[in-house]
This record gives sequence, structure tokens and C-alpha cells, in this order.
Amino acid sequence: MKKDMKPHSPQSADQSIRDRVLSTIDEQHVTPRPCYVFWCQNSAMWMIWVLTVLLGALATAVLLFTSTYRYYDIYEAMHDNFVTFFLEALPLLWIVAFVVLMVVAMQGLRATRRGYRLSPALVGGSSVGASVLLGVVASALGFGFVVDRALSEYAPMYKSIADREQIMWQQPDEGRLVGHAAADERVKANQIRFIDSLGVTWELEVQELKQQDQQLLESERHVRVLGTQLSTNPTRFLACGVFPWMLDKKRPMKELSAERQAYIHKMYEHADTPAKRISELERAVFATTSTGSDTKKCAELAAVRRISEQMQ
Repeated sequence: MKKDMKPHSPQSADQSIRDRVLSTIDEQHVTPRPCYVFWCQNSAMWMIWVLTVLLGALATAVLLFTSTYRYYDIYEAMHDNFVTFFLEALPLLWIVAFVVLMVVAMQGLRATRRGYRLSPALVGGSSVGASVLLGVVASALGFGFVVDRALSEYAPMYKSIADREQIMWQQPDEGRLVGHAAADERVKANQIRFIDSLGVTWELEVQELKQQDQQLLESERHVRVLGTQLSTNPTRFLACGVFPWMLDKKRPMKELSAERQAYIHKMYEHADTPAKRISELERAVFATTSTGSDTKKCAELAAVRRISEQMQ
């Protein structure tokens, strides 16, 4: 049985496709647009990508600034270990902001001309890599500190690392104060009047403080005080260590590290070590100057215990 087979020529197929396209254009009333419209759209996508990468770099700079400070912070005064302290102090807002910005940057780059040809891994890697690299440079130049402080001043709902640090240290019932000494700081030989961040006036017992700590207090600088609350009426506080406020300006890692080492040294000196017990026994045997009734309290601090366990 023979069939009349008439193969379709390529020319007729092309003509058919052309007719269908022209018919669709006519039905949908498609009108041509100038080329500059597409150029503007492509440029807008590139601008969105660049903007989100720059914002991601600022988020990276703030993350590096806060993380560096937390790494050298006095976490033993608040937590048993660094992990729990860091998780509590983790800047979740900036982490979420960085992730969102990177997703927007990836979508923007994919929407550019020929961007659809790029693999998602390349698009994501280039966006994240550019933000991290620029963020490291911005953090080294101090932009992380500047952005964190500026947002705290102009965005009331935002809490900077300085705000969070002040909240953590203004806990007298947990043995922490932040503030400055009053102008007429001396009440008695071993007492200094101290005004905390809430405006409450305290009588600091300073008999266990080192000479440099007392000098730091008397300088009336903004400081952090670690010790133990003796009473609330009147408000009395035994000071065991005084540390400068480190969030008034951008501090280099070398300075942060030195301050942490000084803190560890101060706290370890309060520890009830065998060598110290022998020294106290010798003083008692030879009837040297006796200590006051509060001199043993600093050795009982949780921070002192934690530092002693680390040093062993």
C-alpha cells in the first residue's frame, strides 16, 4: 500500500514558525521597546548587586568588630565558658541581615544580561566573597565600630554592642557595676563614692583593690567594676577589680588582648592558692598587719574560681 508522502521542507517549517510568532505578536499587541530600556534594566540589576554587596560588607565589618571584642571580653565574669557567653552575645540581627543581603545579591546578579548563564555556586561565591573581603578591609578601617554606634544613635530600636555590654555589666546583685567615681570620691580611707549607669550612688569598699585599680577609679573615667554587693541600704559594694570601658572608641586587637591578660592576672591574684595560704600563715605567725573582715570575699567570686580552674 502506497501513501502519498510529502516531506515538509525547512523553508515551509520556518515560514510556519514565523507566521505563528507574527500572529502572537498581533494578538497580544506587542510593541517594540527601545534598547535603552533593556540597558537601564540591566544596569539596575548590577546596581542592586553592587549595593547589596556593599551593605553585606558593612554587615561583615560589624560582625567582625563585635566578634573580636567578644573574643577578648571578660566572659568569666558572666558565664562558665566562652561558648555559652558568645552564643548569648551573638549579633543575630547582623547575621540575618548578611544572609538576606547575599540572597538578594545572588538574585540580582542572576537577573542581569547573561547572568542566567552563570552557575548558582559562582554567583553565590562571588557575592559572599566580595562582601567578606570588603568587610575585612572596612573592619580594619574602623567602619564596624562607626556603623554600630551610628545605628545606636539614629535608630532607637537598635542596641549597639556598647548598649548590650552596659546592660550585662549593670548587674550589682551579680557582682558587676558600670559607671564612674564621683568628683568627691573619697568617703573614708577605704571607701570611694561611685555612681553607676543608672545614677545610683554606691560606697565602694576598695581595701582589696590594687593601686592601679584605685588610680583608675579616681580618674573618674567610665569603668567596669567586678566584685560583690554587700548591702542595698545603704548601697555598699566590695570592689575586687576595676577595668576600663573599652567601647568608647575603636580598639586594636593588641590593646584588647593586653586588657584581657590584665584581667586574668588581677583575678588570679585573688585566688586562694596554696602559695597564698602559706603567705597568709606566715603573716599570722609573725603577727604582721591583719586584714579586714571583707578581704576573703574576693576569693569567693565565681570569676576568680573560673580563672583558677583555667590556670591549673
